[in-house]
Amino acid sequence: AEKYKVEVTERKRLHNLVLELKGNIRVFCRVRPMLPHEQSQAGNEQAVFFPEDGRPELPENNIAVADDVKGTEKVFEFDSSFGPKSTQEEVFNEVEALVTSVLDGFNVCIFAYGQTGSGKTYTMEGSDTDKGINPRTLSRLFDQVTERSNAYSYAVEFAILEIYNEEIRDLLDTTPGKKLEVRQGPDGNYVQDLALFPVASYDEVIEIWGKARSNRTTFSNNVNEHSSRSHLVLSVYVRGENRNTGVGSYGKLHLVDLAGSERLSRTGASGDRLKEAQNINKSLSALGDVIAAAAAKQGHIPYRNSKLTHVLQDSLGQDSKTLMIVQTSPLTKDASESLCSLNFASRARQVELGQAKKHTKAAPAPRLQSGEARGRERELGIVGVEAVGCFEEERNSG
Repeated sequence: AEKYKVEVTERKRLHNLVLELKGNIRVFCRVRPMLPHEQSQAGNEQAVFFPEDGRPELPENNIAVADDVKGTEKVFEFDSSFGPKSTQEEVFNEVEALVTSVLDGFNVCIFAYGQTGSGKTYTMEGSDTDKGINPRTLSRLFDQVTERSNAYSYAVEFAILEIYNEEIRDLLDTTPGKKLEVRQGPDGNYVQDLALFPVASYDEVIEIWGKARSNRTTFSNNVNEHSSRSHLVLSVYVRGENRNTGVGSYGKLHLVDLAGSERLSRTGASGDRLKEAQNINKSLSALGDVIAAAAAKQGHIPYRNSKLTHVLQDSLGQDSKTLMIVQTSPLTKDASESLCSLNFASRARQVELGQAKKHTKAAPAPRLQSGEARGRERELGIVGVEAVGCFEEERNSG
């Protein structure tokens, strides 16, 4: 038993060391496949190339993007790259280790960035038959909770919100007129009065997630269109305690599907759509400003410039592990947007936040800031158990 404890401790130490050596902000790139209707359209040629595309001179995890308009080609390097033939499982295999970090008391943020139609939602959510990062991560988290149950006890809570037109919407409580604001508490930032549910299994999370999807449709008649115009944030809060030592831990996990990053000049939007696009660009520009300030090691990081960065402040700062997945289209017609997304991702990859901090306490871990969590289950009929790149050019030129 003693030898096992030593081995477990060493494994955890080496695991976290590997993530730290890879950098606190890691960047993956994934290129979606060409869709059937695109293959039959004239002019839809491949613009993004991998080593396996007859380009052996490209090193591993490097991609080349051809800009036919300018007659140039640019090469990018990322921590991992996934071509059009990549599988959901292959992507998750690179993400899975972050789940352990949450249970150990770290803040973790995984977010997908890219233009509308580049595959962000597919990578994050997937389908019923080919699940994405979100369901695989949540499933693995509860597997690990079970595997550690002899040595640790955990309480897990779950929340889902979206940010639309710089307004935070609680997808588990659609009370009219409910105004949500980000507050600072003893355990970091939290959204005041956000419905937060205790969960003890993956099935319970999926049930609550289904309720959130139903509620999201009350905000929009076309949830697929709407999803490209709002940021979706799934949040998991984990409080743990070592059964032998009493040492507590507190970790946060944010899984984020960002709105599409198109430039206004390309969308041709007007009226309400223009307002939506402007607010999306404001929040994604703010994300870029936060990354730029962090890269420059500035004393002030402008987290409060948008609801998005304010909500994610704890998971974009120096005590967090952050993964960005930049999604791109493979097509020549989208090359300019792809280049903007990839340039933004490359800048993010240069950010050195410093060593992530583990949140532990000798006394029992802090209570979760659950707002209206307790008692909300019965009201919603859910039974719980314990538990930027493109638009920046326009902004600067305009």
